[in-house]
Amino acid sequence: MMNKATSLILVFLFFITGAKAQPEKMDYGNNPKAGHYANVNGIRLYYETYGSGEPLVMLHGNGGSINAFRNQIPFFEKHYQVIAIDSRLQGKSGGSPDTISYRLMVSDFNALLNQLHVDSAYVLGWSDGGIDGLLLAIEHPDKVKKLAISGANTVPDSTAVPTGILLP
Repeated sequence: MMNKATSLILVFLFFITGAKAQPEKMDYGNNPKAGHYANVNGIRLYYETYGSGEPLVMLHGNGGSINAFRNQIPFFEKHYQVIAIDSRLQGKSGGSPDTISYRLMVSDFNALLNQLHVDSAYVLGWSDGGIDGLLLAIEHPDKVKKLAISGANTVPDSTAVPTGILLP
């Protein structure tokens, strides 16, 4: 009887300590330890930083947030200082719907990099974040070391959609 009780206690302790030994799941986009706000262009821009090394800016797509990079941040933070940014009016960043444009978001990112004393960074973005990355490289070429983008339009307006697809 004592052996069964001891075995049950050991199994119980294994599960308790095993659960605590597992790494805590990170809540990217809502991490008080890594999250910060910067006042830029009249809004509060939310961003999170991870890791160390050369800066890598991560720019998410429309309707997204820093959490869109939840699978990439753990890899890149081992090699870079990741600066993941919630774009204007998205995630935890502020703004007003009547004052939003790609160029204004790029101005936000440039102002943030200036506040962080980042002279230049690698930039990773997709969709609208890719458009923002392209515009950042065009308008502030000194800020972008290298650019990796996906799903960006070079002309981000309705001309990217063939005629007949747009709804009236």
